[in-house]
Amino acid sequence: MKSYSISQRYKYRGNLTWYGRIAEDGEFSYISLKTKRKSDAQEWLNMMNAARFMPEEIRRKLMPKDRGFDEALPKFLDSVAASKGDDSKTHLAYKYRLKTFREWLDANGIKTLMRFDAEQATNWAVWLSERYAPKSQHEMVRCTSQFCQWAAKIYDLGDYNPFRDVAFPKVPKRAKAFWTPDQIEKILDNAPDPEFRLFWSVMAFAGLRHAEACRFGPSCIQEDGKMRVVGKGDKEAFLPISDRLKAEIKRYGKLKDGMFATARFDHADRCNETLRIAVEAGNVYFLSQIPLRG
Repeated sequence: MKSYSISQRYKYRGNLTWYGRIAEDGEFSYISLKTKRKSDAQEWLNMMNAARFMPEEIRRKLMPKDRGFDEALPKFLDSVAASKGDDSKTHLAYKYRLKTFREWLDANGIKTLMRFDAEQATNWAVWLSERYAPKSQHEMVRCTSQFCQWAAKIYDLGDYNPFRDVAFPKVPKRAKAFWTPDQIEKILDNAPDPEFRLFWSVMAFAGLRHAEACRFGPSCIQEDGKMRVVGKGDKEAFLPISDRLKAEIKRYGKLKDGMFATARFDHADRCNETLRIAVEAGNVYFLSQIPLRG
């Protein structure tokens, strides 16, 4: 049988809001009572204790709403796929980030939305800050925050938003790290196939961004031997092709336009995972911000 109690969970932070705690089978969940008055919290507690002796239908109406992540996460991804397309970059990026989030939830025994409160949201942000670069951390937190806001609307959870009052840790700016030429050679030697070897070579030896490398093809190579690149804001540039890159192009063989314009290369998170495998195989330390640009 469920039991109930009340407390000011974050009083030490200056948050005087009262919370209701529901205990069942050794597991606990919390709900904000949206009040700073103990008398209001006590009224809720009295009502819930009285409801224990009422018919099941009445108890169900009085119980705080909640949903399991088993249900909510797939449904959220379905909504993103319906809006953006299941093969869109947005859907694939959200799927990748929420996979990491789900693994963290499982590792911490958090199964329902209400158990992922402000304290857990802070723990999640701290965990990310210890493992990811600032940009990646920001994207992961933003994705999970959007999921929680979506869940609050879809499941009618009131003002449920565990990220609202969370002070995320500031990550100090660090100088960007780059792999050495020897390390890049080891990574290229562990590429899964000639296509990925050439793709990474274009990034490493021409300094192209990921999106720019995806557009690489024979039509990019001009008569004067330079490479035409269209960068951010559709800005056009013509770059010299280094002898090292020429050697990789010759090694690969015949080029074709659109050779990297596929989901295999175009999706950054998926492409980075392939790179991670090659990095580990080459016994090179992995950098969360891919430093192939020279």
